[in-house]
Amino acid sequence: MKFGFVGGVNTTIDFGVFTLLTLAGVPYLAAQCVSFLCGNLNSYLMNRKWTFQQKGNGIGREGLKFVSVSLLSLLLTTSLLVWLHQSLQYPLLLSKLLSATAGMMVNYLGSRLWVFVKPQETVETPTPH
Repeated sequence: MKFGFVGGVNTTIDFGVFTLLTLAGVPYLAAQCVSFLCGNLNSYLMNRKWTFQQKGNGIGREGLKFVSVSLLSLLLTTSLLVWLHQSLQYPLLLSKLLSATAGMMVNYLGSRLWVFVKPQETVETPTPH
C-alpha cells in the first residue's frame, strides 16, 4: 500500500512537471528526462525512509542500485513514450501516462527485490559444549 501511494505521488510529480515543461515549449524528450528525475528523486527519498524504512545514510551500494534501476526505468519509459507517441500516434500526454505506468512497475520490482532488500537476520545456532 505504501509503495502504491508513493508511486502515485511520484507519478503525479513526473506527469505534472512533464506537462508544465511541454506546455512551456520544452521538447518532450528533454521534459521526459527532467520530469523523470524529479519523480525519481522523490521516489528514493520517500521509499527509503517510509516504505522500506531503511536506516543509515543511503549512500553506496543502495544508492548505486537505485540509480541502476532508475536508468533502466528511464530507458524503458522514454522508449515507450517515443514509440507510443511517434509510431502509434497516441496523444503525448496519454503516451506519457502509459509509459510512466510501465516505469512504476519496473521501479517497484527493482526497489522491492533488489535496492531496498534488508539483510537477512542471522540466527545463532547453539554450539554444543
